[in-house]
Amino acid sequence: MTQASDPASITIVGGSATGLFAAERLARAGRPVTLLEGADGWSPEPRTLIVTRRMRDLLGDVGDRSVVNTINRFELMTDGRKATVALSEPDLIIERAVLVPGLAELAKAAGVDLRMGSRVRSLTATADGVTLEVGRNGSTEELRATTVVGADGTFSRVARAAGWPPLTTVPLIQAIVTLPPDLPPDTTRVWFQPDDTRFFYWLIPESPERGALGLIGEDGPETRRCLERFLEQQHLEPLEFQAARIPCYTQWVPPQRRMGGADIYLVGDAAAHVKVTTIGGIVTGFRGALGVADTILHGRTSDALGRLKRELDWHRLLRRSLERFSEDDYGLLLDVLNPSAKGVLSTLTRDEPARVMLRLCLAQPRLVLLGLRTLLFSAPRPSLPS
Repeated sequence: MTQASDPASITIVGGSATGLFAAERLARAGRPVTLLEGADGWSPEPRTLIVTRRMRDLLGDVGDRSVVNTINRFELMTDGRKATVALSEPDLIIERAVLVPGLAELAKAAGVDLRMGSRVRSLTATADGVTLEVGRNGSTEELRATTVVGADGTFSRVARAAGWPPLTTVPLIQAIVTLPPDLPPDTTRVWFQPDDTRFFYWLIPESPERGALGLIGEDGPETRRCLERFLEQQHLEPLEFQAARIPCYTQWVPPQRRMGGADIYLVGDAAAHVKVTTIGGIVTGFRGALGVADTILHGRTSDALGRLKRELDWHRLLRRSLERFSEDDYGLLLDVLNPSAKGVLSTLTRDEPARVMLRLCLAQPRLVLLGLRTLLFSAPRPSLPS
């Protein structure tokens, strides 16, 4: 059966956090919105995420309800050196299994038609839109749409059908561990060990008793071996392991294109709206969803997407430098973090990369020389795999 769609209606594929956020914003602006989610209920696997205080500005109460811990300081470590940065306002540890159902409640209250157990199998271009083949309750139905938002994750079926290139991805592996006695539950510990990973190891407390220790690597099995070896070095026993492939921002790709007679948009991981310095994408994903919603509502590309592009490009520039750092370079970085530089890291968030980099260079000019040396004279590490 083919169901006709109101030309003003919007179909969102995927009940991710960014998909639900975009759906709620569009519905509150008066647009009819249908959201198709393959799962039968709003019960994602528990997973904690660390975000900046900026999330509170975007989500308000629903974001606050998902906060399970707060982080007041970072310990940065490499080769026996340590630098501690106290935050003027805490980072937030949020629980995805609380956040997503909360966003679903908001979307439903705004009038979004939430269709659970609806798996989109294909999109086909037509002269007046697209046709979505949807499996539901053991049967197949066809839906026509003229505006589709793909919020279906890293390996988005919507993106693939509309012709976006595949995303570059990296493996993330972490273990849930009992916190070591010397780590306060309001402190995140970060280790820079470039021989293991060109990113970093992290230990993020999610409660007074437990935390997530993990890393991002290049090859899944080798990344797992690195993590197991590091756990042994830290004398920590894994209680459970978690793994995923995370999209990695390599260049800005406009999150909008035409397919047949329809406008197709991407948000969240499907659009790779991820900070490549930390591979964190929840706040940038919400901001991209705001930009897409604004574009749909006003019929022109939102300025919010332009601002997001600039931010993600700054993260990419910083990542290019960090990927060339040796352990000695990281040691020098920690050594030159004077009180003024630490003050910059204390008051500005990682969602403000341009301001952070400018203020850091003014506070500690030796950082300019370190960054230029690694960019201009150090050999690059292998490029990201797909």
